[in-house]
Amino acid sequence: MRGIHSLACLGVVVGLNSGCALSNLKEANQRLKQSNDRLVAENNRLEHELAGLQPDLPVGGMPEATAVTVSAETERYQDPGSDIFPGMGPDQPVVTRSPIGTHFRFDDRVFFALGQAKLSRRGRAALDRMARVLNEQYPGNMIRVEGHTDDIPVRKVRHQYPSNWELSTARACTVVRYLIESAGVSPQQVYPTGFAYYRPLQSGKSSSARGQNRRVEITVLNQQI
Repeated sequence: MRGIHSLACLGVVVGLNSGCALSNLKEANQRLKQSNDRLVAENNRLEHELAGLQPDLPVGGMPEATAVTVSAETERYQDPGSDIFPGMGPDQPVVTRSPIGTHFRFDDRVFFALGQAKLSRRGRAALDRMARVLNEQYPGNMIRVEGHTDDIPVRKVRHQYPSNWELSTARACTVVRYLIESAGVSPQQVYPTGFAYYRPLQSGKSSSARGQNRRVEITVLNQQI
């Protein structure tokens, strides 16, 4: 009887420890989420301050045309980019300008399959051209590679990307690695960031809006190295 009582006590202790461990993990996860939210808010604040300090410098061959509004961003002016990327067809980026710099916006399908962060052959070809533009026209500028998703939760690849935060950041990191390791962009010049679905181009839950919100943006900042 004493042995059975000891085993029962041991089971209670193990159960209590498991419950405590789960509670601690949940608390740690909540703290990390709150910290990440603060970092995103601080990043947005600093970018707006930078926008107010930097002059709106002209970019050759890029007319100020149709204005589009982006959540948490300043007003941008859009250009199809055909003069910069001749012959790319549907894979060429949309080029926009804002007070913080020049933005090259690619549809996510140019680089990645749905829910994936493995760079396609089509994406490598697009980045080779993008790297030539960066190295020739912006050799001294800081470059931010942004991953953006739609608002549909990650499901099929949840074991690999628990949320759209991880997926958007993984895609940005994939692009940065290729630019550095295969296309000759300086590692001191470029860095990745993931915004999940918190900077949409279009509101709403239509397939068209979500398709536009899934994208990779390469932003050449006015900031110099």
